[in-house]
Amino acid sequence: MRVAEGDHQAFAALLLEYHPLAYRTALKLTNDAWQAEDVVQEVFLKVWLKRSTLPQIENFRAWLVTITTHVIYDMLRKQHAEKGHLASWIKELEPLQQLSQQTMGEGNAFEELVGQAVERLSPKQRQAFSLIKKEGYSREEAAKLMQVSPETVKSHLDLAMRSIRAYCISRIGLGVLLLTLAIARQKYF
Repeated sequence: MRVAEGDHQAFAALLLEYHPLAYRTALKLTNDAWQAEDVVQEVFLKVWLKRSTLPQIENFRAWLVTITTHVIYDMLRKQHAEKGHLASWIKELEPLQQLSQQTMGEGNAFEELVGQAVERLSPKQRQAFSLIKKEGYSREEAAKLMQVSPETVKSHLDLAMRSIRAYCISRIGLGVLLLTLAIARQKYF
């Protein structure tokens, strides 16, 4: 098999032939066109990286469906873990929120600081932050509005959050930051 030898044209032909099968499988399991396309990209990256083992595979179609299914399950496990970590983090901050509301009132100073940090973001980071954190859109919905992939939105949002945190930490102490993050959790985070 020429793909196993690293032939890019043979890989392109393989991609054209089997992309619909991987995409249909991913779409059926995710019910999301954006996620399905992300899954297919990861699947064919795995195919390319494992190209030396391709001659030993007896039924490529079945193997491709299996790889696609595994990628989806890994993605779902990761999403589930991320939601669990977020819920745990929010629960840990609840006592801080009560304390901070008593000692810091409405948290206007923090909102002002976050606003300054947001203004310093790149336009794409600002847009991703605003759509997801302020307006409540999902990553997929924000991706459609921004006309980029959900992974690109995730990247912009991750960079924005790091930048906002770094800006806030540089302006206030870490203890105060934790207290004010608890206040702003409902509005921004």
